[in-house]
Amino acid sequence: MSETIAVSTSNTEQRTTKTSEERGKTPGLFRLISGKVLVDSVVRLNPVSLLSNPVMFIVEVTFFIVLAMAVDPVAFAHVASLSLRAFYIEVAAILLITVWFATLSDSLAEKQARTTANSLRKIETEVMTKKLVIEGGETKVVPTPSEKLRKGDVISLEKNDVVPIDCDVTAGIAMVDESLLTGESTPVRKAPGDQLIGGSKIISDSLTARVNVNPEETYINQMIRLVESSKRPKTPNEQAVTIVLIGLTAIFTIIIIGMLGLSITLGLAADLSVLIALYVCLLPTTIGALLPAIGLSGISRLYERRIVAKSGKSIETAGDTDTILLDKTGTITVGNRQAIEFLPFDGHTEREIGEAAFLSSWHDDTPEGRSIIRLAYERGYIPKELNALALSEVYEFSASTRTSGVKLQKGQGFMLPKTGEKGTKGRFRRKFADVSLPDIEPETEGAGTEDEQESEIIKGAPDSIRALVKSVPAKYDSVLQGISQAGDTPIGIERNGELLGLIRLKDVLKPEIKDKVQDVKAMGIRPVMITGDQPLTARNIAKEVGIEEFVPQAKPEDKYGIVRKEQAQTRVVAMIGDGTNDAPALALADVGLAMDSGTQAAKEAANMVDMESNPAKIIDVVMLGKQLLMTRGAVTAFSIANDVAKYFAIVPVLFATTLPQLESLNILHLGLHTAVLSALIFNAIIIPLLIPLAMRGVAFKPANTMTLFLRNTLIYGVGGIVAPFVGIKLIDLLLTLVFHL
Repeated sequence: MSETIAVSTSNTEQRTTKTSEERGKTPGLFRLISGKVLVDSVVRLNPVSLLSNPVMFIVEVTFFIVLAMAVDPVAFAHVASLSLRAFYIEVAAILLITVWFATLSDSLAEKQARTTANSLRKIETEVMTKKLVIEGGETKVVPTPSEKLRKGDVISLEKNDVVPIDCDVTAGIAMVDESLLTGESTPVRKAPGDQLIGGSKIISDSLTARVNVNPEETYINQMIRLVESSKRPKTPNEQAVTIVLIGLTAIFTIIIIGMLGLSITLGLAADLSVLIALYVCLLPTTIGALLPAIGLSGISRLYERRIVAKSGKSIETAGDTDTILLDKTGTITVGNRQAIEFLPFDGHTEREIGEAAFLSSWHDDTPEGRSIIRLAYERGYIPKELNALALSEVYEFSASTRTSGVKLQKGQGFMLPKTGEKGTKGRFRRKFADVSLPDIEPETEGAGTEDEQESEIIKGAPDSIRALVKSVPAKYDSVLQGISQAGDTPIGIERNGELLGLIRLKDVLKPEIKDKVQDVKAMGIRPVMITGDQPLTARNIAKEVGIEEFVPQAKPEDKYGIVRKEQAQTRVVAMIGDGTNDAPALALADVGLAMDSGTQAAKEAANMVDMESNPAKIIDVVMLGKQLLMTRGAVTAFSIANDVAKYFAIVPVLFATTLPQLESLNILHLGLHTAVLSALIFNAIIIPLLIPLAMRGVAFKPANTMTLFLRNTLIYGVGGIVAPFVGIKLIDLLLTLVFHL
């Protein structure tokens, strides 16, 4: 066949590919560092700015105290020495650097969030829409970018158009794909008075609609403005950790003040700068410096997945999820049915149906149509009339007839050239693959009767096909019922008024959905499938994916009752939704994920919105929430263990002169001044070393929450004890070498 049909990619495939590429370009830590970030981190050294971080504020206060000791040691009688001015300057510098590393962590985290917000703005697709304008009594079509549409504008929508914004149908009848909005995989018939949801797609015919919302009022624009705001309220989890940090700080403050008073009273000659160094090393500076970055980076990682969150609270709550409600269509299944079988009736063969289905679907660009051609090709059902398709008459799918097809004219047009005894070899291309055309024996030109010169093949809804054929077999209804009870969809096919058989379509599971469900279950989370399908269909899909609990024949408003029932049993519930009817349940759920293609009411009620409108991402949200909690727990364990180790490394050296018995505990054999400087330097540099961990999260594999907690506590707790001894000793050796030089 000389003509080739170019391969095209569906909008979903394009979006997925683009997203994957953009994720690969997410700025790394070093790429985030810029002049503006450095300046911002210095500006944040303002004590007023540090009031929101009590630990680092206190460290900065100690910097000013030690700096004052360096300027005027005499003013600090009994706790300072004039000969140690250089030492005081060194200590003050390290304290300031410690605070700066903390502010740098904050600046980097906010830079990452703003960078991601900018990428979200760039990927907002601008759809050219046919706006209808009346001028001089005539209606004119004015191509208009979707961003310039305003409430009240009238637009024209044709087949394959994407609805640019929420609007109401005013004229026309068409089939619309709203699978991601309603959970129904079958296209929905839309007529005047019905609502069209932005992001849905026109499958057949055309419509006229009136816009009912302004673009600047969309949820995503509000969220981008929120992201770009530098003010971010602390989550309850962060507030709880902050209270713990304040408590530890208060305890250590009392201890250090007591040691200072004891030193002065007993004449132990403890230097104030050394006590301050011990104080700073005991403070939970690591978690204090990284806590804001962990929370903000959680939101940023959601943005990388094209999910907009109102606050970090919803992400943390996702980590505590006990029950996750999953829609079948779009979450568990792809939403587009796939052809899996050709069922012939008496007197016909599977090959006849396959070839007829191939011809009738050649011009069908729907996912179902492409799957029919794919199935026919895989089984070798390539029709001899393939060369006649170029001049065929196409019957496009119509919402009124619920059928589509083709009329072939034999003996006319071009023929495949002969290449020998075995016939012709050619190539054709379709949307799914490049395939080789098998040997075909061409028709003899002019052969056959007049009826044979014309062939009409129609496929469509079983009831519509029944009305077109001369007769149906007695088992027609029973076969249809069997297919429906199995949860599949039948399509009838006829040729020249004679029923050939049925094409069986089936919901296909999303790739890796089984593994994701198992991951959720491994974390102790109960997955519950919700679907509008009948119980038998729901049971089959649930069993196939590995879900024990499901709710069949559920209406959107039923989700509210399910959420309330689960919460009454003290469970944390995560769910997805799109429609206005989902809004109450989304508002009630602890974690509500709405689709950007959903209604404004749903997006306002939810605490997260997925810009790619992929319902399966609710599982990713739960995983990310769990990782965020594990990261905070790991850093906290490391910080506390770190402080304990530094305490045993410094205290024996601090009082070894006055209390020689403590020298036996100086296992690192440190000198007083090098020990203080080494501990402070280690305390400072551990912060930037852990910034990547705070921003990217700990390595996470789905498992029981307690198992994850114990594993991370063990790894980072032991690491927090070992690292200071090793690090302080290495720094001490380096300082000793430098001082000797």
